[in-house]
Amino acid sequence: MIKLRKFHTPYPNPYDVGSWGACAGVPPAKDRWAPGGDRQADVRRFSDRFTYCTRTDKAWVVCLHNSGVIDGATAARLLATLEALEASDQPNRGGGERDVIPALDGDEDVGSLINLGRTMQEPMTRLQLRDQLLDFFEHLFDLVETVTAVAEQNVDTVMPGHTHLSQANPITLALYLLSLEDSLFRGLGQLEHAYSLVNLNSGGCGSTSGTVWPVDRQELTRLLGMDGLLEVTYDCEASQDHTLAVLFALTNLLTSISKTTTDIQIWGLEEMDMIRIDPSWGGLSSMMPQKCHPGGDNETIRGRVCGVIGETMAAIATCEGEPHQDLVIMMNLPQRAIQALADGKCCVRVLGGLLQNIYPRKETMLNYVRQGYSCMTEVVVHMVRELGYGGRRAHRSCATLVRLARERGIPAPKLTGEMLDEAARAVDEEPPGIDTATLQRLLDPVAFIESHSNTGGPAPTETRRMLADRRRKLAAARERQAQRIKKVDEGRALLASEIARIRGAARE
Repeated sequence: MIKLRKFHTPYPNPYDVGSWGACAGVPPAKDRWAPGGDRQADVRRFSDRFTYCTRTDKAWVVCLHNSGVIDGATAARLLATLEALEASDQPNRGGGERDVIPALDGDEDVGSLINLGRTMQEPMTRLQLRDQLLDFFEHLFDLVETVTAVAEQNVDTVMPGHTHLSQANPITLALYLLSLEDSLFRGLGQLEHAYSLVNLNSGGCGSTSGTVWPVDRQELTRLLGMDGLLEVTYDCEASQDHTLAVLFALTNLLTSISKTTTDIQIWGLEEMDMIRIDPSWGGLSSMMPQKCHPGGDNETIRGRVCGVIGETMAAIATCEGEPHQDLVIMMNLPQRAIQALADGKCCVRVLGGLLQNIYPRKETMLNYVRQGYSCMTEVVVHMVRELGYGGRRAHRSCATLVRLARERGIPAPKLTGEMLDEAARAVDEEPPGIDTATLQRLLDPVAFIESHSNTGGPAPTETRRMLADRRRKLAAARERQAQRIKKVDEGRALLASEIARIRGAARE
């Protein structure tokens, strides 16, 4: 039977996490933020119907007045009411007539004007997705910046390259990260295309056929800072392909991120020890005090990615089989993209934090490559280029050398020219007669990396060129983002100016 003693140490013990984070060879734990801590806040923020409905209502009232549909006094009264509602902290606000009419002391005739010929839903959800995409882009840029910086620090970090979970050829950690970076750029391109489909004005579409009121829909486009007009009125509510475009782009981008986290977790296995991680970012155990691994946050990312893929598949299933019409089920589709973007932002931020806090075990990585046989392709190249062997003939001899070496437990640094000759004879090929010094030079992974300087290769000079090019691409992407934000800000400034003009004229 257990007999517990009485202790006087404090509870909770301030050293708990420090003692659990038992990863050797890395600096002390840093402060960190909780992964995904802002996820639900993002969903609430960008799902706020009141904010985006009211912004559209104000722009529509301006358009109704400027087209001569409503007089200045009525427009000013509606605009003052809408701005007063925005300034209040009234709970359970949903936007539209349900808030405006009570604020007008029940005057439903004036209150209902905000929806005259417009239809309430459009383009409210487009404004929601637009703002969330603009926010997401900023975090994606930060991740690309982090990937670039970590790659620049590891241009000479030689590591095994893998295909089919087996050693292939040597690469560098920088080359691996460049591959991730380019997949992020491709995802960014798809998201930017999705943004261009989202940021179109669908307002003024009426139910299906537009409106008889002489409202200038192009003016509404300018007031909302949108890039163009979704011209066909039936298309404005019947289609939701812009939402699908967001989900498709996000799924593609996050799939690359998910695959990367699996690699990071494998590299961090104690049996591999290719990387270690800041204890504050390591996975811990309340039961096993030895545990410190890059697991928990990587697994968080993969779980969130599964959620995004689930939202995408649900959106496809939602659209498939439905008629090309304005339907409640389609009207609610953007909410799936809002949830997916919140999850995606969590993944992007967590991966950035992980990459900033991993410590590559450079000697361990290099030793894995040295002890393996992944430079054997260089021997094939030498036999073809210098000795006149056909490629398949040289491959056959080298493959047999590796088989013999594995059977005898001989690592690559112990291979000899005589063993290569033996392997050639075993498959009825002429022995190449390569001396051991030459064979070992060909099997040197550092020399392998240096020699692979062709376009896109891992040689440090080529890697640095590519990284400099990616920095220019990131700067161009940030400039495009600045132009998107400028467009939105110009719309807000124009709307504020028009509201001030109308209200000022009414007071005179």
